[in-house]
Amino acid sequence: MTLPAETLLELVRASRGFVVMGGQQYRATDLVSAARAAAAGLRARGVGHDDGVVMVDDGDGADLLACVLGAWWVGARPAVVGGATAPEELTSIRNQTGAALSLRCLPTIHHDGPTYADLLASDAVTAPEATCAPGDVALDLVSSGTTGTPKCVSFAHTGLSHNVSAYARRLGLTRHDVLYSPLPLSVAGVLGMVVLPGLLADAIVHVGRLSGSRIANAHRQVRLARPTLVYGVPYTYEVLSRKAGAGGYDDLRWAICSSAPLPAPTFDRIRRHLGVPPRNSYCLAEAGTVTLNTATSDRTLRETVGEPLDGVTIRVEPVSPGDAAGRIVVGGVNHGLGYRRAGRLEPFPGGEVRTSDLGSLREGTLTLSGRADQVIQVAGQNIDLSHVHRLVSGCPGLGDFALTVGHHPRLGPVPILLAESGSLTASPREVIDFCRSVLRDVEVPREVRVVDVIPRTDTGKVRLTDAGQR
Repeated sequence: MTLPAETLLELVRASRGFVVMGGQQYRATDLVSAARAAAAGLRARGVGHDDGVVMVDDGDGADLLACVLGAWWVGARPAVVGGATAPEELTSIRNQTGAALSLRCLPTIHHDGPTYADLLASDAVTAPEATCAPGDVALDLVSSGTTGTPKCVSFAHTGLSHNVSAYARRLGLTRHDVLYSPLPLSVAGVLGMVVLPGLLADAIVHVGRLSGSRIANAHRQVRLARPTLVYGVPYTYEVLSRKAGAGGYDDLRWAICSSAPLPAPTFDRIRRHLGVPPRNSYCLAEAGTVTLNTATSDRTLRETVGEPLDGVTIRVEPVSPGDAAGRIVVGGVNHGLGYRRAGRLEPFPGGEVRTSDLGSLREGTLTLSGRADQVIQVAGQNIDLSHVHRLVSGCPGLGDFALTVGHHPRLGPVPILLAESGSLTASPREVIDFCRSVLRDVEVPREVRVVDVIPRTDTGKVRLTDAGQR
């Protein structure tokens, strides 16, 4: 497990691990056999080296995973997207990736192409020889983000293989581990931080494939899986930390959270409930897993996102001369190749990823301090919404909430707080009063909007277009 496989397909072919989906267990060898059939189906439809294939996560996860492996088999570029992706967004994604084919579990009014079952029924056709090479593109990672505008990053087999191997080594994964995530395969971290590292270690991998409000069912899945590692995003842990005494965490060694650092109150609730501290991991659509926090100090775990993985370099470009904090720039051998637009790959300038995240490095440990694209001007003063979110998260009785941006006729852009009615026990006035006690006047949300459900992506991020931001 110490060395990365040449390709991700070889990683799976060499594995003696298992994947559990929908209560059914699949050996890695079973998935490879199904991938051979999927490869035959893809080849029969003219899909081959460097062709893009969009795959919608809307049905049997094992079939989807087999078709991803089948795409690697013929050297194609799979792009896995969420089952709730709107038709117009699918069209945009297909145009960006230049995909030759679009696949989903069942035909719809907007999709009359082949299904996963159609590909897997091609086992009567002679399967082609595996043709993927280490330098081939293994994944077109599509992220809808918060704005609803998809972006696509291409990763080579070598980069992802190094990333997965470095992550598994940092965790010390073995065949005795049980990895679990309630999130669907369309969330990139599930493939890169659960499925592939688990198979590399010959371990057992449980993928719950839950999203939205269904994540609440994760407690039942945890009791059945009894994992040694749980992977999720902040919203996942907000849900898991609500129901004390759910059980299933006796064997837990690692609780990994990516996408964004957890607020301190959530960190404390999770530590009490799970029995282990949650560990932040800094991840990017452009760079995969960048850091993992393996500190022993709760303070370090709360305040930082950890140290870079092997093969990853991080530097900070100061916004102003002399500043310790600045824009985070990621380099090394693990990150993506570049953005894909209209099917063409546009490499990252200088071979580095210049992020929109702000942070600082101290003794090799990264601390995030906000995002350049989350700063708005209110009455001529800069307001960092990520800073506002951290402070407001301590409000008693607030429950699930999100910050968006509204327009004030005199002040211009202003923060607006969205609160979900199902978990809100405080009144809007009490929420505003708390905000005034911890925020500057210009930072206080101008309104508390109580909504039935906050519109979110599969990873729990707020869809700003659906939440009213334009």
